[in-house]
Amino acid sequence: MGSLIEFLKRETAVNALEKSIKHAQIVQKCVKTLDEGIKVLLKEKKPEKADQIFEKVDTLEGEADELRREIQKDISKGELNPSVRQNLSHLIKRMDDVANCCTGVARRITTIGGEFWEQSSEQTILIILEMMENTVKAVDLLDKMVIDLLGKRKQIKEFASQINQHEHEVDILNIKLRKSLHETKYDVNYFTAFTAGNVFDIIEAISDSIEAVADYIMVLLTSSEVL
Repeated sequence: MGSLIEFLKRETAVNALEKSIKHAQIVQKCVKTLDEGIKVLLKEKKPEKADQIFEKVDTLEGEADELRREIQKDISKGELNPSVRQNLSHLIKRMDDVANCCTGVARRITTIGGEFWEQSSEQTILIILEMMENTVKAVDLLDKMVIDLLGKRKQIKEFASQINQHEHEVDILNIKLRKSLHETKYDVNYFTAFTAGNVFDIIEAISDSIEAVADYIMVLLTSSEVL
């Protein structure tokens, strides 16, 4: 009776279930839109076009926030004991953290002057793009994982394992990125360098947040309290 999974099977939970899947899809779109903006900035070298795309990330994150509040309102009306309500709330909040990280990158990266990217090595640019490529793959898997959690739950472990692999690859790439940055001579002010470092930290944090959601889903899957 106290199972989150059992709750999600009920007629009264259909609305919350559908919104949870939609929330995951918006979060996924946040990551993909951020990736698009970074490609436009670093590959196409069109900062104005990139800024417009980064603004879309902020809009999507706002939509995710609004939907999260709707879901919390829905589950507060359902026949839920406190532990189940807490489990679902934590899941949605962890998903929301992914979108928040994307917005953190989108807002900060627009303040970095073009001279920083012009002085960055080709290796640095390629590493950043590869980090985002792995992050996009991870969020695609997370979207499938959430759908599977609220469905037949047959591939959750496989999806979680693949997400862990992509997150690990981002960690390795982040170390390579730091080395590449140290080997590059920059003539930019200290605040620009600090902001760029902060952006790279948050890019890495996106995959960390995705992994955190996947790990929490695994807890829900294996916990006797919710299954």
